Order: sequence, then structure tokens, then C-alpha cells
Amino acid sequence: MYAMQYQVGLPADYNMQIIRDRVKKTGHLMDGFAGLEFKAYLIREKSKGAGRNVYAPFYVWRNIDGMRSFCWGEPGYSAIVRDFGRQPIQDWTIHRIVRGPISYADARSLTLTTVSLPVDIAPSLCLDSVTQNFLNSVADSTVTLVTAVDVTNWNAIFVELSNRESDQSVTSSLSYEVLHVSYGS
Repeated sequence: MYAMQYQVGLPADYNMQIIRDRVKKTGHLMDGFAGLEFKAYLIREKSKGAGRNVYAPFYVWRNIDGMRSFCWGEPGYSAIVRDFGRQPIQDWTIHRIVRGPISYADARSLTLTTVSLPVDIAPSLCLDSVTQNFLNSVADSTVTLVTAVDVTNWNAIFVELSNRESDQSVTSSLSYEVLHVSYGS
């Protein structure tokens, strides 16, 4: 399984209602997408404490074929390229996913925290211990918890999809507002 995210930086005076309307109109196009576990349509807003306005969807893919189909096909990433230019896509290899009691439809925030893995220990020997507390932190508000690894710099990410409000002013992690969640078939 794989996770990926791209970030479309937007001007400070950008009307974020444009992104909200875009997701309202087209977000359903990813519902049932083959190979998709979930896609969270995310934004951060300067007016809500974020450092800048951003549209930053986050994906979890069950397999490489679904991810490849999205990145290279229609409908898919081509709409982002057409409307915002080709953005770099960050990708991670999934370590674990833990489902919580809340449904995807009720998600309101996604929080992403980056954690450096110890440099003197093989990832296979430390990843479970580094992620254990996070993966055991399922709360009444949790939709899902995801841990993944960026193998280019050996950082882990901790992702919580939740029905809590996002606090975009926090600086120790990135907190996003969820506009819609699509999930695969």
C-alpha cells in the first residue's frame, strides 16, 4: 500500500470558496476508484491560522495499479495539471492502517506529523516501536490512523483522519480541513 500527497500553494488572498466549490462539484468522481483506499480532499487556510492557503489532497492506495491509473489517466491527476500546473507528488510506503469507529463520510480533519527514524537502527528493527503509541491511540473521534515511511529520507509519517475540527495554527504538525473523502470499491 502507498500514500501520496501533492500541495497546491495558493495566494494569501485566494478565495478558498473556489476550492470548496471545485470539490463539491467533482469530489465524487473518485468515489469507488479502483485501487483507492481513500482520498481526503484537504485545505489549509491562512484565515484559519495556517501559514498559507493550500489545496493538498491525501491518498492511500491499496495497490500501485490504482495509483498509476490516477497519476497517468483520466479522470485523475491531469485535472490538477490542467488547472494548477504539475505539482510534485510526495509518496510514502504504508506501514500500518488502523480503522477507528467513525465513518469516512464524517471526517472533518486530517493531521500529518513527521517523525525522524533513528539513523543507527535498521527501519525493520525500530518502526513498530516508533509507531506503536500512535497506532494505539484510536479515539472516539478517529476515522483511521495511518503510518508510512518516506524511504528517500527515512522519516515516518503519522496521519490521523478524524471527525474533530482542524487546528491549523498548530506548528508541530500539519492540520487540514477535510472537504470530502472518497473511498475505493
